[in-house]
Amino acid sequence: FIYYLYLTPSYIVLLIPVASIMAVFFIFGIMTKNKELTALKTCGLNINKLFLLILGAGVVISIFTFAFQETVGVWAQARLYQHKRTKIDKRPLKPHSRRRNFFYHGEDDWVYYIKRFDNKRKHLDYVILWKITKENKIIKRIDAAAAQYDSIWTFFKVTVRDFDSLGNETVNVYPRLKMAELKERPEDFLKRVKPVEEMNFLEIHNFVQRMSRAGQDVAEEEVELNYRFSYPLITIIILLITLPLSVVLKKGGIAIGLGISIIIAFVYWGAIQSCRAYGVAGLMNPMLAAWLPNLLFGAIGLLLIFRVPR
Repeated sequence: FIYYLYLTPSYIVLLIPVASIMAVFFIFGIMTKNKELTALKTCGLNINKLFLLILGAGVVISIFTFAFQETVGVWAQARLYQHKRTKIDKRPLKPHSRRRNFFYHGEDDWVYYIKRFDNKRKHLDYVILWKITKENKIIKRIDAAAAQYDSIWTFFKVTVRDFDSLGNETVNVYPRLKMAELKERPEDFLKRVKPVEEMNFLEIHNFVQRMSRAGQDVAEEEVELNYRFSYPLITIIILLITLPLSVVLKKGGIAIGLGISIIIAFVYWGAIQSCRAYGVAGLMNPMLAAWLPNLLFGAIGLLLIFRVPR
């Protein structure tokens, strides 16, 4: 039960646009069936004002969707991971004290490659460090056979390569080198990197900036960052499409409207997932991958709005 409870916020966010479609068709279907819409027009009601009122509600829903996803949704995803790991998989939350063959992106633009790490001994075997500028240029590389932590890091059998702005290399070799400027502690190497589903948009933005400077592929994270802003607007775009369709339906308005709403939801969702897949694969610009479905369906919605008989 708890597992599905933590899943609920993500399903709420997913179903809000679908609920908006069905609500519009249901309300206007009843109004059309009872000729209430015709009566309102006869009384001089401008249908544009009715549309604006509903679109205003759509804006409020979109803001709520964004805020809900960035707070409750992110929190629930983190709790879902903890519950699944401890209660279902029966594994401890704390990772093992040893790791092998991994990269770590530290503070002040340092990137580590560590072949073996032992947290109990606070010891590293075979380490490479790169100092990378914000322009993605390597200005320093450090190779060490081992490293030991005792309030600061001490490296052994060290080769330091410095690169100037022209790419010229200066090499220095040290049997032992202390590096007080490194802020990372042994326990930092055991920290779990949160998946994007557990990050809010600011955390994703900072992660993308840090990984980009390290030269890592962040296409998936960039798509997700843009998607966090594009998805809440789906409700408004859906309303742009469904409002004009709902007022022109005659017989069987509610049943036909529900059928149309399901079709629109599937087509829209298919377009979103296809574009996201292309963006993650690097075949499409991440921003375009997140926003293209909204642009296409938004254009369709505006076209339909302007063609509605007043």
